Formats: sequence, structure tokens, C-alpha cells
Amino acid sequence: MSQLNNILTIDVEESFHRNDLLLSTGQRELLGGRLVEQTERLVSLLKAYGQRGTFFVLGEVAKEYPQLVMRFVEEGFELGIHGYHHELVYEQEREEFRHQTRKAKALLEEMVGKEIVGFRAPSWSITERSLWALKILADVGFQYDSSILPARAYLGGIPWSNTRIHRREEAEIIEVPPSIIKIGRLRLPFSGGLYLRILPYSFIQFCIKKLNKKGIPAVIYLHPWELDPELPRLRLKWKGRFALYHNLNTVQAKVERLLREFSFAPIQEVLKDAGSFRGP
Repeated sequence: MSQLNNILTIDVEESFHRNDLLLSTGQRELLGGRLVEQTERLVSLLKAYGQRGTFFVLGEVAKEYPQLVMRFVEEGFELGIHGYHHELVYEQEREEFRHQTRKAKALLEEMVGKEIVGFRAPSWSITERSLWALKILADVGFQYDSSILPARAYLGGIPWSNTRIHRREEAEIIEVPPSIIKIGRLRLPFSGGLYLRILPYSFIQFCIKKLNKKGIPAVIYLHPWELDPELPRLRLKWKGRFALYHNLNTVQAKVERLLREFSFAPIQEVLKDAGSFRGP
């Protein structure tokens, strides 16, 4: 196992929370109700391999499944905020974003009895259009953000952004971007979501080792529903089917190999070890 601590993050949301799909109420109901089982599967894997990570939780999920939130705390995982609803930041008014973010933060902090200092926006939606959100996050008490994908993506991303953990100029906040690899002028995401499902494990392994060789921790992200190959099939157009279902049957094996071959820790721990974080 690699001795460098990489960062493992999990966005705790239902499969119907995808921002690239317009689903009916019936379709959402068909996909829903599986989150506890999906998340327990992932938690059990982390425990089996002695690994830890950061769980970014939606406020509406915490309200519906408070037992999940407490399970994360009992198992020693770090909690972060994923917004209240799974809404794109750049589609919100600034004061609405402030209100919803504060609401989610207060809800989870009341549940667990301690401060939560990390945030991740849905669908990497802190972009050039919404960098104003970083100042709001700092104002309401977040010390780090993990919302800026330093590459082009369908709904988000800033392709010129710093690819390493860094302090932002817009606000007193640390940015923890998901990992990408540079191939010439191309910036290729590889570290989670659909990219992890599409790319062969050998390539993902190569990318992490390349970063680790330079002393850079990889930032990996997962969704509990991606470890659920029995996810109910909806009648969707091919793009929607591809985004939601492609290679779901490969994810658990890839995750197990990652947990076996690399060391992972929560964001706060890695930042503290690097001397760049004061903690809550």
C-alpha cells in the first residue's frame, strides 16, 4: 500500500439528484429509497480495508436520514456539506446560496455537535460565473472548499484553475480540487464519477502513482449509488442511460483495488499533515 495519504471523498446523494437529468416524480421515486443500503455498502468496504474519508452530505439527505449522519460520526469519518438541495451554484442568487448553505451547515452541526468546515458544490458548479460563492463560504465559516474541477466538464469546471491544493485569492479559503492528469495541453479528469467508470483501472492507478511520486495526494470522489449495479432501470435517452448506468457493475471492484493499493484519509487530516490547516 502507498504510504502517502490520498484523499477519499464521498458525495452523499440519491442517484436521482443528478443535475443533467430531468426526471419525473415517478422516476425519482423509483430510484429513491436506496441510499442507506448503498451508503452502508461503501462504509463496510472502508471499514474492511481500514480506510477513512470525507462524506459531503446534502442537507435534505441529512434531514431524511439522520441515522446515516450519526453513522459517519461513529465510524470516525469527516463530515462536509454538499449544499442543502442538489442545486447548481451558478443558477442561484447569492443570498439564496448563502441562506441554503447556512441552513445545511446549521442542520448538520446541530446533529453532530461540532463545527463542519468543508463544502463541495453539486456538479462542480463553482465556476467562473460563481466564484463569488467562495467569499460567502468563508463568511459563513467554511475553511476549505472542494468544488472547482480544474478541467472542462458538462455542468462545471474551470479549465485554467490550479490543479493542486491551494489558497484562493477570492477569499480566505483553501481549495481542494479533484485530481486530473495533464496530457499535453489536455486536462483529463480521472478521479471519480463517470470518469472512474469509463477509464480502465490500470490508467487510474497510473495517474495516482504519478501524482504520489511527486508527493501530491490524489483527490478521489465517489457516490454511493455508483456501487449499486441493481439500480432500477429507467427509460431514458441514450445520454441519460450512459450517464446513470454505464459500467456500474465495475465500480465496486475498482474501489476495492483502490482501497487495497493506496492509503486514504479525510481532507482535514491531509491538510493538517501538510501544515496548511488550523482545524475547527
